[in-house]
Amino acid sequence: MAFLGFLEYGGVEILNEARTAAYSARAGLGLACTPCDGLNIALGSPDYTTPKADRAPWYDPHYPESGRVLGMLGMDIVGTNDATGTRSPTESVGDGSVIGPLRMAHREIQVSLGVLALDECALVYAMGWLAHVLKGVSCTRDECSGLTLCMYACCPGDDDGDVPGQDSKYLRHFMAVGLMDGPQQISLTGGLAGGSGGASTLTSGGSRQGVSGGSLITAVGAGGAGDCTEFGRSSGTGAVATGAEFTLVAGKPWAYASGIEVVEWVKLVKGGKVAGFDPDKQREACAEKQREEGPRCDANPHCPFPSNIPTVPMPVDKCYPTKPYDAWRMVKTVSPLRMPRQAEGVPWIRFDTGTKPLENTMVRFYQNLQGRDCAKYPPDDCNACAEVFIPWLPANANVNIDGRSGKAWATCRQTDPEKRFITTNRRVDLVGAAGGAFVWPVFPCGTGFCVEIVTSQYVTVGRDKNGRDIRQAIDPQAEIAIWYVPRFDMI
Repeated sequence: MAFLGFLEYGGVEILNEARTAAYSARAGLGLACTPCDGLNIALGSPDYTTPKADRAPWYDPHYPESGRVLGMLGMDIVGTNDATGTRSPTESVGDGSVIGPLRMAHREIQVSLGVLALDECALVYAMGWLAHVLKGVSCTRDECSGLTLCMYACCPGDDDGDVPGQDSKYLRHFMAVGLMDGPQQISLTGGLAGGSGGASTLTSGGSRQGVSGGSLITAVGAGGAGDCTEFGRSSGTGAVATGAEFTLVAGKPWAYASGIEVVEWVKLVKGGKVAGFDPDKQREACAEKQREEGPRCDANPHCPFPSNIPTVPMPVDKCYPTKPYDAWRMVKTVSPLRMPRQAEGVPWIRFDTGTKPLENTMVRFYQNLQGRDCAKYPPDDCNACAEVFIPWLPANANVNIDGRSGKAWATCRQTDPEKRFITTNRRVDLVGAAGGAFVWPVFPCGTGFCVEIVTSQYVTVGRDKNGRDIRQAIDPQAEIAIWYVPRFDMI
């Protein structure tokens, strides 16, 4: 079962038991619970006082009742501990079947929360706020591709950041998430079918039912015992609570851990200069090497295999370079000791382009099982296991090539000082090996890598009056960093 103390959706904190416990204690509502001590530390040890003073996620100065919302408590989260693998075998004409490929279906996550407030007006506001947030309403929303859902796999009590380059061992991200149905108001007795059951049921000891809503709204009385899913009144005028239930759907079914920074931010000009870099020539040399040195089987002399088999030409992206270019090139070593062994992973590549664009940038990954120094023992160009080619990156941009969401985009900064807080997003085009269709890399198991990074030394910044390209050197401050993001089939 996932940890019930924290939930963030689309960058908005929905559930935080540390916050709720602090506000409840200050309001005189005694939560009979033993909250996760590591949660507040994992969140940066904030000192919660009041929703107004802390600018709690739900607080709105135009609605004073929002300051009387105490927060939410987790009742149940169902669907994070189920793998979504599915396969559709096709029956053979004879015995048996062709089992077909395994694919991962979408994931459905059912959430039950207890909503706690000092009075019924605040409770009604809290339910409306929750419905508003779950729609994914924001200035940059993308209703079709979804948002990000964050939670912890367990109480982050010993999440001391002992994995170099990783923020949290227990934080999980679900990508391409959207609301499937709800939220609906429910009674505070019982969780979702198939859930964790009794321990996750929100109850109120000594409560009285039927306050302006039948069994759906509970007035909190004294008493209560157990974990942070129970509460009781210790002083003051008490509070009211209700339950909320909703279902989210994740288009990307994997639970992504926090990324491990395997290549720290490094200036692209720190690499060596390569004159006439030509990836096509490299591939032609690799193909020739395979023909000459690769393993082959003896042909049948009585019935030789046709030697002139027609080949279907592969479409080449029009933005793929057709001529050699002068490049900056570096190779970085990623030790296998830094990589998780029992989880597959995806890359997350980030650039800061500086004041000039970047052209013909390529990142290649090579296996490095023994963790040898890739500068002393350079990888064979023919053995790359993944390649990302980026024809063009705009100037003044922060670029994300995110294998978690399967998206690549640039956030461009304005050069006008008066508009420095205005940014523009645009898609970044990616090209596959040899100019073919791009396929997002997935590393099936944790291993060491050699990472080759190449970019053009010069870029086109405009054209003169005769229509000729104006070429300039790239910004020496342009830099790159790479993360390896482990992912799991369940949380």
